[in-house]
Amino acid sequence: MLPRELIGFSSKSYLTLEQARAWGPRVLAGVSSDEAGATGLFACPSFPLIPALLETFGKAGGLVGAQDVSCYPSGPYTGEVSAEVLAEMGARMVMAGHPDRRRLLGETDDVIRRKVRATADAGMAPIVVVGEQLEGESAERAVAAQFELWLDDLPRDADVLLAYEPAWAIGRPEPAPPGHIAESTLAVRSLLKGRVDDPRVVYGGSVQLGTFSAIREAAGNEREAVPDGVFMARAGLDPDDFLAIVREVRGS
Repeated sequence: MLPRELIGFSSKSYLTLEQARAWGPRVLAGVSSDEAGATGLFACPSFPLIPALLETFGKAGGLVGAQDVSCYPSGPYTGEVSAEVLAEMGARMVMAGHPDRRRLLGETDDVIRRKVRATADAGMAPIVVVGEQLEGESAERAVAAQFELWLDDLPRDADVLLAYEPAWAIGRPEPAPPGHIAESTLAVRSLLKGRVDDPRVVYGGSVQLGTFSAIREAAGNEREAVPDGVFMARAGLDPDDFLAIVREVRGS
C-alpha cells in the first residue's frame, strides 16, 4: 500500500543519465535527518534512467516509477515495455493519462484504460493523471468522465494514486488557483467513493514552492480538500528545489 503522504516528480525527458545518477544521492542526503526519510517520496524518470534511480533512491526507500507502460502484455510488440518487465525491474508506480501523451501522441481513452489495468494487474500502482482540458471547464464533470472511461474495470482494492492535473495549468508560470485546486481535490475524492477503496490524491500542474501551503490555506477546515501531496515536473529536476517542496509539504 502506498504511504498516505506522497511527494514526487516526473522528469519527462529532461534528465541525462549523469543527472539521474546524482539526483538520488542528493535527495537522500537532504532527508537523512527526517524521521520519514525517503518514505513517500517518488520519482518517475524515463525508461533508461529507471535502473539509476533504483540503485540509489529506490534502495533507500524511495519509490521509483515509470512515465509510461505498454497496453500490451509481453510478446511480439516491437519497442514496447510491458508492465511485467517494469514490475520485475522494481518499478512501483506507472503514470497513465497525462495530457502530454494524449495531446502529442494521440493516446485514446481505451489505451489509457488498458494501461491502468495492466499496471494494477502487474502489482504496481497506477498514477492516473486527471483534470479538465480548458480553463473554466468543470473539473468535476471532466474527471467524472475520465473515471468512467479509464477506471471502469479497475479492481476496487487496487493501489491507486490520482494526480489532479488540469491540462491548462501544465507548463504555465503559475499553478491553478489554490481555491480551485482545493475544490477540485474535494470533488475527486467524492467521485472516487465506491470506485477505489483507499486512493491517494495529489496535485500536479506547474507545482512550485508555496503551492501546497496555498492550497492548504484555501481549504480552510475542509481536510478532504487538501491533497495528500504534490506531483512535480520542472520543480523536481533540481534536488535542492525538490527538497524545499518536500520540507514545505512535510512541515504543513
